[in-house]
Amino acid sequence: MRKLTILMALLLIAGGAIAQTEMTGFVDAAYTWNPADAAGEFGLDQVELDIFHQASDKTMLRTDLEWVKDGEDMVAQVEQGYMVYTADCGGSFTFGKFNAPIGFELLDAPDMYQYSHALVFDYGLPTNLTGAMLDYGFDSGLSVVGYIVNGWDANTSAGKTNTFGGRLGYESGEFFCGLSGITGKQDVEGEADTQELTRTVIDVDLGYARDAWTFGGEFNMGTATVAMPGEDMESEWMGLLAMSHYDFNDRVGLTVRYDWFDDADGWAFGMVGTEYQVRQAIAIAPTFAIADNCGALIEVRVDMSDQDAFVDADGDPTGSDLNVAFEMTYSW
Repeated sequence: MRKLTILMALLLIAGGAIAQTEMTGFVDAAYTWNPADAAGEFGLDQVELDIFHQASDKTMLRTDLEWVKDGEDMVAQVEQGYMVYTADCGGSFTFGKFNAPIGFELLDAPDMYQYSHALVFDYGLPTNLTGAMLDYGFDSGLSVVGYIVNGWDANTSAGKTNTFGGRLGYESGEFFCGLSGITGKQDVEGEADTQELTRTVIDVDLGYARDAWTFGGEFNMGTATVAMPGEDMESEWMGLLAMSHYDFNDRVGLTVRYDWFDDADGWAFGMVGTEYQVRQAIAIAPTFAIADNCGALIEVRVDMSDQDAFVDADGDPTGSDLNVAFEMTYSW
């Protein structure tokens, strides 16, 4: 009888924990085609399982487990894993690994308006940060975020250095905007040894959504300095994006995005011969809501460079590159 009582007590405790735990996730698959490759490819791009646990009225835990396409293989990794404590004043403290609170575009497929990310997202911003973050939102619509982390997309900090950043945001009705900054040192692997990299980025993002229209924009500028024997190597870049999405009805929409990236010193794209690049990209994506939580889109994207940075179907250098993708995403 005593063993049964203990077992029932344990089940009640476990049941209480499970009742406060929520699991969501998504599956993202696509077919991509590039004329220069003369062939298309089906691929499972990402599978993600997100676990939320409300430990108390002030504490919450989150873990995002994902399997992402890496070449021919699917790689398992932890995208996010953090704890949040919310104080009586309304501010919160986050500790662990979390998506970087900077920029307009979000990371995961269900949160995007098109298949690909913009050049600014790929080359001008970190994706995930590991460390501690404080944020507070005011009744006026202002919000303040500050964090100290290991570095850009670094789970550890071999050089025992830290990166600092923050965001000042404002939201009013359908409009939001933000000014972000991030700076710090980070050890990176060079051709012969480990080198110290210092990066600083200023980023401005804004968005507006009303009725069937959604607009977004971003301006990004940054510097990178690599400590070299004798003389440091310094690089600068500047980028921007503008996007618009329109829902014709509950089932069909259209996204158009333009982005531009001036890689003045070859940090992002490298050199073509002795020249650096300025790249532009235009993406057009009809979107379709097939069923509840199930969506699809077709993206036609053209990347353009002021140098012959790409290769055409004949293997000759060219200044543009065309990519087409059909993507389906299901969330639960």
